[in-house]
Amino acid sequence: MRRELVFPLIVGLILGALVMIFWQFNVRLNNQMAAMSQLDQATSQNTQTISSIVSFLQKGTAAATATK
Repeated sequence: MRRELVFPLIVGLILGALVMIFWQFNVRLNNQMAAMSQLDQATSQNTQTISSIVSFLQKGTAAATATK
Protein backbone atom coordinates (compact mmCIF):
# COMPACT_ATOMS: atom_id res chain seq x y z
CA MET A 1 0.00 0.00 0.00
CA ARG A 2 1.08 3.52 -0.57
CA ARG A 3 2.03 5.59 2.44
CA GLU A 4 -0.57 8.26 1.64
CA LEU A 5 -3.38 5.71 1.98
CA VAL A 6 -2.26 4.06 5.23
CA PHE A 7 -2.71 7.04 7.57
CA PRO A 8 -6.31 7.92 6.52
CA LEU A 9 -7.19 4.22 6.64
CA ILE A 10 -5.90 3.85 10.20
CA VAL A 11 -7.62 7.06 11.30
CA GLY A 12 -10.86 5.91 9.66
CA LEU A 13 -10.70 2.55 11.38
CA ILE A 14 -10.06 4.15 14.77
CA LEU A 15 -12.90 6.65 14.32
CA GLY A 16 -15.21 3.88 13.13
CA ALA A 17 -14.37 1.78 16.19
CA LEU A 18 -15.02 4.74 18.49
CA VAL A 19 -18.38 5.41 16.85
CA MET A 20 -19.36 1.76 17.27
CA ILE A 21 -18.27 1.74 20.94
CA PHE A 22 -20.32 4.87 21.72
CA TRP A 23 -23.30 3.57 19.76
CA GLN A 24 -23.22 0.29 21.71
CA PHE A 25 -22.95 2.24 24.98
CA ASN A 26 -25.96 4.34 24.00
CA VAL A 27 -28.02 1.25 23.18
CA ARG A 28 -27.18 -0.36 26.55
CA LEU A 29 -27.91 2.89 28.37
CA ASN A 30 -31.33 3.14 26.70
CA ASN A 31 -32.10 -0.47 27.66
CA GLN A 32 -31.14 0.23 31.27
CA MET A 33 -33.28 3.37 31.33
CA ALA A 34 -36.27 1.39 30.04
CA ALA A 35 -35.72 -1.27 32.71
CA MET A 36 -35.46 1.39 35.43
CA SER A 37 -38.69 2.97 34.20
CA GLN A 38 -40.49 -0.37 34.41
CA LEU A 39 -39.08 -0.99 37.87
CA ASP A 40 -40.20 2.47 38.99
CA GLN A 41 -43.73 1.83 37.72
CA ALA A 42 -43.90 -1.56 39.47
CA THR A 43 -42.59 -0.05 42.71
CA SER A 44 -45.17 2.73 42.58
CA GLN A 45 -48.00 0.28 41.94
CA ASN A 46 -46.85 -2.04 44.74
CA THR A 47 -46.55 0.90 47.14
CA GLN A 48 -50.14 1.90 46.40
CA THR A 49 -51.34 -1.68 46.89
CA ILE A 50 -49.54 -2.08 50.20
CA SER A 51 -50.86 1.29 51.38
CA SER A 52 -54.42 0.23 50.65
CA ILE A 53 -53.89 -3.11 52.45
CA VAL A 54 -52.45 -1.38 55.51
CA SER A 55 -55.33 1.11 55.50
CA PHE A 56 -57.85 -1.73 55.29
CA LEU A 57 -56.21 -3.56 58.18
CA GLN A 58 -56.11 -0.40 60.29
CA LYS A 59 -59.79 0.24 59.69
CA GLY A 60 -60.60 -3.38 60.56
CA THR A 61 -58.64 -3.32 63.79
CA ALA A 62 -60.07 0.12 64.73
CA ALA A 63 -63.61 -1.17 64.21
CA ALA A 64 -62.91 -4.34 66.19
CA THR A 65 -61.39 -2.33 69.04
CA ALA A 66 -64.33 0.13 69.07
CA THR A 67 -66.92 -2.67 69.45
CA LYS A 68 -65.22 -4.19 72.51
